[in-house]
Amino acid sequence: MPVTIKNRWSGETIATVEDTDDLREAVIRLVKQGVSLNDADLYRASLDGASLVGARLVGASLDRASLVGARLDRARLDGASLDRARLDGASLDGASLVGASLDGASLDGASLVGARLDGASLVGARLDRARLDGASLVGARLDGASLVGAILDSASLVPIRNDMWAVLTMAPLEVPALIAALNEGRVDGSAYEGECACLVGTIANARKCSHDAIEGLEPDSSRPAECFFMGIKKGDTPETNQVSKLARDWSLEWYERMQKAFGPVEAAAS
Repeated sequence: MPVTIKNRWSGETIATVEDTDDLREAVIRLVKQGVSLNDADLYRASLDGASLVGARLVGASLDRASLVGARLDRARLDGASLDRARLDGASLDGASLVGASLDGASLDGASLVGARLDGASLVGARLDRARLDGASLVGARLDGASLVGAILDSASLVPIRNDMWAVLTMAPLEVPALIAALNEGRVDGSAYEGECACLVGTIANARKCSHDAIEGLEPDSSRPAECFFMGIKKGDTPETNQVSKLARDWSLEWYERMQKAFGPVEAAAS
């Protein structure tokens, strides 16, 4: 019987492939033919090893789909839903996943070189040993994500780093305490209060004040630096968590720059 692919929202038919009953084969053919699968319903689709290079899957539902070892280089997946999808070993080099949802997805060993993940949600995703060289993750949600052994060389994280530096500039005296907290695993990006807290919360702990009492640093869970810190949980250290390592390294870089430019930070802050 033919394979029919429908719109996830309206239920209308997007495409029909008559001479196969294999969804994987049908999707491969449609992509090869340049057929748009935007907003397609591919929930739980089994697409392991499929060649979907350049696929148009904007807004598509791929929740719980299996794409182990699939080729999705240069694919358009903006706004797509891939919650709990399996993408282990998949190649998404140059793919666009702006605003996509990959909560709980497994991307162990996946390659996302040069991929765009701006505003994407990767809550609880596994990215162990994933390659993110040159990827853009501006505004991405990484709370609870695992990045053990992930490669982030040249990843476009400059806006996140700059936002974090803006925070540090508002609280220069607390930066050494922040660095110590990161080194000792006393940061929890999901909490503003407590012994282990987020960026602003950790600064507040060092200042011994409420997290909402720091002038110029109103709590804002949507700002890039705080979204980034959501990738750090209690017990994570720079040795075990890539996000913690980057946060520590950026803090040290900021601190060293301030000392070089102005001498001791205490003097610069006074």
